[in-house]
Amino acid sequence: MNNPYGYINGRVRMMRTALVESRSMDEAAGTVNYQEFLRQISETPLREDLGDATAQGAGLGQLDEALSRNSLKAIQQLRSIATGQPAQEIEALLLRYDLQNVKTLVRGVQNGRSADDIVAGLLPAGTIPWSVLQGAAQSADVPSLAQTLSVAGGKLGSILRAAVSGGASTLLDLEVALDQGYYRAVLAGVRGTNVRRYFTREIDVRNILIARQLRGGAPNARYFIPGGRDVTEADFLRIAGGDNSVSAPDLQAVTEAPDLGSAEAVARRLLDEASRNVAMADALGPGVALDFLRRKEQEIARLRLIGRAKFYGLSKDELQKELEGA
Repeated sequence: MNNPYGYINGRVRMMRTALVESRSMDEAAGTVNYQEFLRQISETPLREDLGDATAQGAGLGQLDEALSRNSLKAIQQLRSIATGQPAQEIEALLLRYDLQNVKTLVRGVQNGRSADDIVAGLLPAGTIPWSVLQGAAQSADVPSLAQTLSVAGGKLGSILRAAVSGGASTLLDLEVALDQGYYRAVLAGVRGTNVRRYFTREIDVRNILIARQLRGGAPNARYFIPGGRDVTEADFLRIAGGDNSVSAPDLQAVTEAPDLGSAEAVARRLLDEASRNVAMADALGPGVALDFLRRKEQEIARLRLIGRAKFYGLSKDELQKELEGA
């Protein structure tokens, strides 16, 4: 029997050709104002989804809707071409959107942001229904948010509810609890060696970033995420204590970056490379889909940043700094 990923990955590679090329992204970043930015992206594959974003008087709300529409269409297309075990594995990959959305909800509710502001930061992707996410954005506090998501918020909703019930209240406590639950779920949901190796690398990177965040305080093992390959719990506590040494040479740059923002940028580049490598090595597995989802996510994030920079008139240097962190 032919491997079903042969067909799926052929389709995903075709979908990848519809991503905005780096040259077009650079040209969008180099435009002189918001209207010119809209004109530039109207010449990319995004044009079919721009809709009201280019209408007179339209603003960032319409742009966000257009980008979300484009992202959702790509994910729906990916879902439509996978059946059986590959479909289950792709659903596991889509949990990353649940993680992002639940974290966005937690941050927004905890910081008292309006429901409209919170919804603007959500992605209509993942496994949690959009109507549930919109309703959850109305929550008055994190316990009520957790209660709402525990009903129809999938695996991440249950994890948030368990964390809140267990006493987690700070943003770090809640986010690490979500990370720990997410990685347990995704490692249980994917079988391929290459794609699992990617996630063990992602866990290592996340552990280093958390450890760096803890520096200056008392290192605590409860923030460690199990499942990595090169960063043990002992390494995590040592890095949190200020030691930069790690056994994997490519992770050294993350520990040695001058500040947390720089470390996150280095980590992102490292994971971009790991994602590209797994796509090349996993011709008959879910690695090609994983890499596509990561590229799509970054495309949308960068276009949101560029759109905001042009709308508010940020300088070229200010935009570049924002993009380095994207």
